Amino acid sequence: MVRLVMGQRLIEKQIEITIRPLRFSDAAAVQRYASDERVARTTTIPRPYPENGGETFVRTGIRAHENREAFFFAIVADGDMVGVVELGAFNYEKRSARCDYGIASSHWGRGITTRAVALALNYAFCELGMDIVHSACLKRNPASARVLEKNGFQETEGFIYNSSKFENEPARRFQLTRQAWMAAQAEESS
Repeated sequence: MVRLVMGQRLIEKQIEITIRPLRFSDAAAVQRYASDERVARTTTIPRPYPENGGETFVRTGIRAHENREAFFFAIVADGDMVGVVELGAFNYEKRSARCDYGIASSHWGRGITTRAVALALNYAFCELGMDIVHSACLKRNPASARVLEKNGFQETEGFIYNSSKFENEPARRFQLTRQAWMAAQAEESS
């Protein structure tokens, strides 16, 4: 919900949030938000972002989606593509998946990511039949942890993240079970 002050009146405007499969036309928006250093600071997005990175990311995401290897969804706020939420790292034996997300810094703090993750969780549990969804974030990114917590995720452990981008970086792991998600859905509807 966005609050706008106009004169002496307070007007509340609900932001329409949807997710949909990535399209080739999303490449420019991905390029813009992924090139923002503020976004790259707490994600695995490379810095500097390659000149054709948006096209490569979208092409890879579309192919993975078509092959059901991962599901890359555009986050759309009031008609504009503003980020991506991904369901991947599937373990079909354990019926588990991982949820990752990123959004343009101009849309931070508006509840958009929280709502987009909620839509992706619905897809994971209802369409894909997952029993557990995992996620993680850097410890220095409390906003990302709040997105997960607002969606019912429970922190399971801390760990040290090591990659070519982050070395010895403290991080947090989260998980949400289908049972906990369904209980929260039932509580919301009552």
